[in-house]
Amino acid sequence: MGQTVSQLGEHTTLVVLPLCAVLTLDAGAGELGVLRAVGQAPILLLSLLAGAWVDRWRTRTVMVWADVGRALALGAAAAAGLLGALGLPVLLVTGFAVGALSVFFDVAYQASLVRLVERDQLVRGNSALEGSRSAAQIAGPALGGALVSLLTAPVAAASGALLFALSFLSIRRIRRGESVQEPTHDPTQERSQRLREPTQPPSRRPPRVWRRISEGLRFVVGDTSLRAVCLASAAFQFSLAATMTVYLLFLPRELHLSGTEVGLALAATGPGALLGSLLAARLPGRFGCGVVLVSAAALGDGAFLFVPALHGSSAGTVLGLVAVNSCSGPSASS
Repeated sequence: MGQTVSQLGEHTTLVVLPLCAVLTLDAGAGELGVLRAVGQAPILLLSLLAGAWVDRWRTRTVMVWADVGRALALGAAAAAGLLGALGLPVLLVTGFAVGALSVFFDVAYQASLVRLVERDQLVRGNSALEGSRSAAQIAGPALGGALVSLLTAPVAAASGALLFALSFLSIRRIRRGESVQEPTHDPTQERSQRLREPTQPPSRRPPRVWRRISEGLRFVVGDTSLRAVCLASAAFQFSLAATMTVYLLFLPRELHLSGTEVGLALAATGPGALLGSLLAARLPGRFGCGVVLVSAAALGDGAFLFVPALHGSSAGTVLGLVAVNSCSGPSASS
């Protein structure tokens, strides 16, 4: 429940902050691009570090503190709005803070699955987590767009803070223990190693966290399948981030959709991801992972070719085509 509410807050915030910039601050394409880039930068800058650090900590602790930090960041933005001080710099700081803490939360909640369930339950567990995230993808953008359109930007930000606070209260109630991975080095062997290599100053040894990152990267690069999936996912996420930035300007300014309609259009990503999460537990066993990955990527990415057809269409047609596009795109990554 805590993970679902937290994902709801995360997807609400992803819509609230850009719409605040576009509809409230009248931000241009360059300013919106900077805001989106700042919010997404932690994924690139912190993901490897988060993976190494979370591997040593209790995932419950990471998720709880990530929720606290995000609630405080959005609460500060809401307070700035109420005081008339909400501007692009405040949104940039808030976006980066929420993005950075979301990286740690997302890594931790996925790692918690491995620590809490048996190996033969991983596929069903992953499907359940993806279903939870899909539900948040459906409700989050719609809620965020409605809050910005019907109420005010500070109220929308405060609502996001409340969602993260509810997630904190839920996750902190978890009492089941976790088996945190510890280094498997034998202290006796390490001392012998240092005695045999006296010319190697301890200060020159790379920090343990960087060694773990290096080991993880070598593992992914050395595996043909993982390397291919990693490169394809990176290309997809890069293109999706660029497309969604343009969407947030194209929908309200070129197609004259309200904040609520923009939220509903973006919420259409949820059903596609939900369907993907349900099929992900069944199709690979029947057709093979490779066939499913390639087919889903081709169908999902190909749906973006219909975006030019939206220009000049009626509101109903616009929402329908955006829904089809949005449902197909994220399902490929699922």
